[in-house]
Amino acid sequence: MTQHQPDLSWALRDLADSIPEIRFAVVASSDGKAITAFGADPDDADRFAAIVAGLQSLAQPVAEQFPKHRGQLRLAGIEVDGGHLFVVRAGNETYLGVLAKTGIDQGLLGHQMRDCARRMGDLLGTVPRQEQPG
Repeated sequence: MTQHQPDLSWALRDLADSIPEIRFAVVASSDGKAITAFGADPDDADRFAAIVAGLQSLAQPVAEQFPKHRGQLRLAGIEVDGGHLFVVRAGNETYLGVLAKTGIDQGLLGHQMRDCARRMGDLLGTVPRQEQPG
Protein backbone atom coordinates (compact mmCIF):
# COMPACT_ATOMS: atom_id res chain seq x y z
CA MET A 1 0.00 0.00 0.00
CA THR A 2 1.37 3.42 -0.95
CA GLN A 3 1.27 6.08 1.73
CA HIS A 4 -0.14 9.39 0.51
CA GLN A 5 2.06 12.39 1.29
CA PRO A 6 0.35 15.76 1.77
CA ASP A 7 1.07 18.50 -0.76
CA LEU A 8 3.61 20.75 0.96
CA SER A 9 4.53 22.84 -2.08
CA TRP A 10 2.58 25.82 -0.69
CA ALA A 11 4.84 25.89 2.38
CA LEU A 12 7.99 25.98 0.24
CA ARG A 13 6.46 28.64 -2.00
CA ASP A 14 5.65 30.77 1.08
CA LEU A 15 9.22 30.34 2.34
CA ALA A 16 10.71 31.34 -1.02
CA ASP A 17 8.35 34.31 -1.32
CA SER A 18 9.47 35.56 2.10
CA ILE A 19 13.19 35.41 1.21
CA PRO A 20 14.01 36.27 -2.42
CA GLU A 21 17.59 34.89 -2.21
CA ILE A 22 16.25 31.32 -2.06
CA ARG A 23 17.11 29.48 -5.28
CA PHE A 24 15.23 26.33 -4.46
CA ALA A 25 13.96 24.25 -1.58
CA VAL A 26 13.09 20.62 -1.05
CA VAL A 27 11.45 18.43 1.56
CA ALA A 28 13.40 15.19 1.56
CA SER A 29 13.17 11.87 3.34
CA SER A 30 16.26 10.62 5.17
CA ASP A 31 16.85 8.13 2.36
CA GLY A 32 17.12 10.94 -0.20
CA LYS A 33 13.67 10.88 -1.80
CA ALA A 34 12.18 14.26 -2.76
CA ILE A 35 8.74 14.63 -1.18
CA THR A 36 8.12 18.07 -2.65
CA ALA A 37 10.26 20.84 -4.12
CA PHE A 38 10.12 24.48 -5.11
CA GLY A 39 12.11 26.10 -7.92
CA ALA A 40 13.69 22.92 -9.29
CA ASP A 41 12.89 20.55 -12.11
CA PRO A 42 12.27 16.92 -11.05
CA ASP A 43 15.85 15.78 -11.80
CA ASP A 44 17.32 18.64 -9.75
CA ALA A 45 14.82 17.98 -6.94
CA ASP A 46 15.90 14.33 -6.71
CA ARG A 47 19.59 15.24 -6.76
CA PHE A 48 19.07 17.99 -4.18
CA ALA A 49 17.07 15.62 -1.94
CA ALA A 50 19.99 13.18 -2.03
CA ILE A 51 22.37 15.99 -1.04
CA VAL A 52 20.08 17.03 1.83
CA ALA A 53 19.89 13.44 3.08
CA GLY A 54 23.67 13.14 2.84
CA LEU A 55 24.29 16.35 4.78
CA GLN A 56 21.90 15.36 7.54
CA SER A 57 23.57 11.96 7.69
CA LEU A 58 26.97 13.60 8.11
CA ALA A 59 25.66 16.05 10.73
CA GLN A 60 23.80 13.48 12.82
CA PRO A 61 26.91 12.02 14.53
CA VAL A 62 27.79 15.53 15.69
CA ALA A 63 24.30 15.98 17.17
CA GLU A 64 24.63 12.64 18.94
CA GLN A 65 27.64 13.99 20.85
CA PHE A 66 25.09 15.95 22.92
CA PRO A 67 22.82 13.15 24.23
CA LYS A 68 21.57 15.31 27.11
CA HIS A 69 19.88 17.41 24.43
CA ARG A 70 18.35 14.40 22.61
CA GLY A 71 20.96 14.40 19.83
CA GLN A 72 18.64 15.86 17.18
CA LEU A 73 19.81 17.82 14.14
CA ARG A 74 18.56 21.41 14.32
CA LEU A 75 20.47 23.15 11.52
CA ALA A 76 23.30 22.09 9.24
CA GLY A 77 24.87 24.44 6.74
CA ILE A 78 27.47 24.68 4.03
CA GLU A 79 28.78 27.92 2.55
CA VAL A 80 30.27 27.83 -0.94
CA ASP A 81 31.22 30.46 -3.48
CA GLY A 82 27.91 31.89 -4.61
CA GLY A 83 25.64 30.61 -1.89
CA HIS A 84 24.60 28.48 1.04
CA LEU A 85 22.90 25.18 1.71
CA PHE A 86 20.93 24.82 4.94
CA VAL A 87 19.14 21.74 6.27
CA VAL A 88 16.69 21.54 9.19
CA ARG A 89 14.67 18.66 10.56
CA ALA A 90 11.05 18.85 9.37
CA GLY A 91 9.71 15.73 11.03
CA ASN A 92 10.57 12.13 11.73
CA GLU A 93 13.09 11.09 9.05
CA THR A 94 12.13 14.20 7.02
CA TYR A 95 14.28 17.26 6.29
CA LEU A 96 13.90 20.68 4.70
CA GLY A 97 16.80 21.80 2.54
CA VAL A 98 17.25 25.28 1.08
CA LEU A 99 19.82 26.48 -1.42
CA ALA A 100 20.21 30.26 -1.23
CA LYS A 101 22.31 32.90 -2.96
CA THR A 102 25.13 34.82 -1.30
CA GLY A 103 23.98 37.86 0.65
CA ILE A 104 21.15 36.13 2.45
CA ASP A 105 20.41 36.99 6.07
CA GLN A 106 21.37 33.61 7.54
CA GLY A 107 19.64 34.24 10.86
CA LEU A 108 16.39 35.14 9.14
CA LEU A 109 16.63 32.10 6.87
CA GLY A 110 17.27 29.76 9.80
CA HIS A 111 14.30 31.19 11.69
CA GLN A 112 11.99 30.98 8.65
CA MET A 113 13.12 27.43 7.89
CA ARG A 114 12.43 26.24 11.45
CA ASP A 115 9.00 27.88 11.34
CA CYS A 116 8.23 26.27 7.97
CA ALA A 117 9.49 22.90 9.23
CA ARG A 118 7.20 23.08 12.28
CA ARG A 119 4.18 23.73 10.04
CA MET A 120 5.15 20.91 7.68
CA GLY A 121 5.84 18.54 10.58
CA ASP A 122 2.26 18.98 11.71
CA LEU A 123 1.05 17.95 8.26
CA LEU A 124 3.49 15.05 8.03
CA GLY A 125 2.19 13.80 11.36
CA THR A 126 5.54 14.23 13.07
CA VAL A 127 6.43 17.42 14.83
CA PRO A 128 10.12 18.37 14.99
CA ARG A 129 11.72 19.00 18.36
CA GLN A 130 10.85 22.38 19.83
CA GLU A 131 13.71 24.76 20.50
CA GLN A 132 14.92 24.58 24.09
CA PRO A 133 15.69 27.86 25.88
CA GLY A 134 19.31 28.58 26.78
